[in-house]
Formats: sequence, C-alpha cells, structure tokens
Amino acid sequence: GRRDGWTGVSATGAGAGTREAVARAIHRRRRREAQSRWVRAGVLAVLVLVADQITKIVVRETMNLHESIALFPGLDITRVNNTGIAFGLFPGRATAVSVLTVLALCAIAGALAGLVARNATVAAGAGLLIGGSVGNLIDRLSHGAVTDFIDPARWPAFNVADIGIVTGAALIVFGLLKEEPGHDPGVDTGT
Repeated sequence: GRRDGWTGVSATGAGAGTREAVARAIHRRRRREAQSRWVRAGVLAVLVLVADQITKIVVRETMNLHESIALFPGLDITRVNNTGIAFGLFPGRATAVSVLTVLALCAIAGALAGLVARNATVAAGAGLLIGGSVGNLIDRLSHGAVTDFIDPARWPAFNVADIGIVTGAALIVFGLLKEEPGHDPGVDTGT
C-alpha cells in the first residue's frame, strides 16, 4: 500500500489507527478545555455574587438610606436604593424590571452557551455578567430595589454587581472580536 510520510506506515495499517487516536485525543482535550471554561465561568459568577451580597449586607446594616461617607475627594460610599435599571433609569418599576432581568438572563445564557465552551474570554465575561445580574436580581426580589453604594463624583452610584455586569459585557465583546489560537469554529466542543 501507499506509504504515509508522517508515520512511515501504510495508510491501511497502523497509520489510520494513529490518526484516529490523535483525533480522539484532540476531541478529549477540547472537551476538557470546554468543561474547564464552564467551571471558571461558574466560579467567577459565584465570586461576584458573594462579594456583591456581602458588601450590600454590610452597607444596609451599617448605613442609613442616603447616608454618605467620604473616602477621598471624588469618591464616597453612599447608600442608595435603586428601583430602576442601570444608573436609576425607569425608577419605581421593580416588578417589570425583575421580570425583564429574568428574561434577559435566560436569553443571555442561551446565547452564550456555545460560546463559553470555546472561548475563555467569553467564559470569564459570562461568569461576571451572570453573577452580577443574579446579585442585583436578588436585591430586587428581596428588597424591592437594588442597594447601590459606590458613589463617584459626577456619576450615578453603583455596586459590585454592576462592576461585574459592565466588565463581563466588555469581556464578552472583546472575546467575540478575537480569535482563539487553535480554535476551529466548525468543531463542536460542547459536552
């Protein structure tokens, strides 16, 4: 039979088996990488959620509403209840905002499901965005408003969840714009 230049064996013999073994090894490696990205996304989501909830509990337990503590010029810690969406838009519509948040989370999770498995940057962004979104949703459902407290001059107050949401969205966009080395878009790396 024909000699394969790479292995030196005939294509009908051990060479075909070697190529199949290599293909299986590549598939297993991509599957492990995809699983690892899901784990990292989950860990980031939990870290943002825990940090967000702890900081909000501390603020709610130690500060009165609208109380402010000057950290340094241009940055205060001010307890604010945000009944609207980002930066206080659409105030007083907590139920509608909660429903929209749940729908948006489901849509985002569905859209990112395939991307998380094959792009580490998108996976990190998804974890941050989902952790922050869940943190603010917990506030809306349990308190009727989101507790904001990081209060820079000339900018609306925000919280740790908001940092996760904005950073996560930026990472998702960046991850979608860059190509990962060795990634074959035609290969399904899902579990």
